[in-house]
Amino acid sequence: MAWWIRVTVVGQSMSPTLRDGQRLLARRLRRNPRRGEVIVFRVPEDEELPCRIKRVAAVAGDPVPDWLTPTLPGLARIPAGSVAVVGDNPRSQDSRQLGLVDCHDILGAVSRS
Repeated sequence: MAWWIRVTVVGQSMSPTLRDGQRLLARRLRRNPRRGEVIVFRVPEDEELPCRIKRVAAVAGDPVPDWLTPTLPGLARIPAGSVAVVGDNPRSQDSRQLGLVDCHDILGAVSRS
């Protein structure tokens, strides 16, 4: 298995941090992601954009963020094996539309080089 994957940013969801067309390296994780990390993950039900790049907003055990509570009624904490994600652009999709991301669907964390 390769330790690094190459990805290309499509769209403005991570603007101003990442630009449309920018090429990135993501390192495959051997651990769960950390809050604040930018991750690449699979979205199997989306045939047009099967992978997304987002920032981890909350990890397993964290309280569900206030902005996400209407989407996850009755859930007080992020469950084990999941993370909540958000784009850096305020108009981007996030866990309100995409749901929680299963850690098994995470392909890697974007390198900060």
